[in-house]
Amino acid sequence: MKISYLYESNNKVLNLKELEKILKNLKQYEARIKEIELQIEEYKDMQGLCLKGISYENIIRTHQIFSKTEMQVLEDLELQQQIELLQFEKRHLERFIKRIHNAINSLGDIEKQIIEKKYMENKIWRYITYDVNLEERQCREIKNKTLHKIIDILKMAN
Repeated sequence: MKISYLYESNNKVLNLKELEKILKNLKQYEARIKEIELQIEEYKDMQGLCLKGISYENIIRTHQIFSKTEMQVLEDLELQQQIELLQFEKRHLERFIKRIHNAINSLGDIEKQIIEKKYMENKIWRYITYDVNLEERQCREIKNKTLHKIIDILKMAN
């Protein structure tokens, strides 16, 4: 799954549609972090096995360009590079999610409720209006103003 990040380019201007997509997919971003953690664990397990399974008796006298030991070391280095790339992606995603949560947490109570119910809980307007005790028109207006507010907060963080 290719995830578009908010901060890939400083020149990119975040619009309402992109922000709505990000808010709706916040749980998928968090799931991606957990998947990255599992991948890192797998690579670390594989890395530990690379050099442990080598029998040195058949390796010492070889005429190959790369001996089995050298090949194992190269595989180990390749795994280490994969781990570092995954760790970078994980840190990037974590910062991205923290920025979104910080922006949401800086909102007022009703604004926060409407955004969370609409995007994170995926509720329809009928339930949102009941929960916040406002008309649908008012909720939609608050939602639109709040999305602009979130965009402004994220721009300040950039």
